Amino acid sequence: MSMKLVGFVSLAVPLLASEGGSDIIPRTVNFLIFAAILYYLLADPIKNFFQKRAQGIAQQLEEVQARLKAARQERERAEEELQKAKALAREIEDVTEREIEVLVKHIKEQAQEEIAALEKSFNENLELERRKRIRAITKEVLEELFADRELTLDKDRFISLIVKKVA
Repeated sequence: MSMKLVGFVSLAVPLLASEGGSDIIPRTVNFLIFAAILYYLLADPIKNFFQKRAQGIAQQLEEVQARLKAARQERERAEEELQKAKALAREIEDVTEREIEVLVKHIKEQAQEEIAALEKSFNENLELERRKRIRAITKEVLEELFADRELTLDKDRFISLIVKKVA
């Protein structure tokens, strides 16, 4: 860069030395020198500024793309988990329905067994009470017969009396 400045200055010196009637040439040369000095002083900082700005924008773009990619992956993962959760819920629902069916069947079977046992117990108790009554009636009839000593015992009559009392 300094070589360019030296070249501009070396060109400007002979032009300034000529004393023509117009001052446009010296002014043009002065402007060119001024522009060259400004370029020399400001070119690198401006280039650096714009390079840093471009790098910053590129870095921000990469960060946004990385966040977008991460968000997409997170959404896909969440959708997969949702599908898994739905499948698990369906499976739990199916298992629950099967368990309910098994429990209902088991409860029905137990209830039927208990009803049968209660009926059997009732019938046995009924039979037992019937036998007790027959014994009590038989005992009562026999006590009446033995209490009445004047009564002669006829076998047929004795049976008919017992049948009447029992019935």
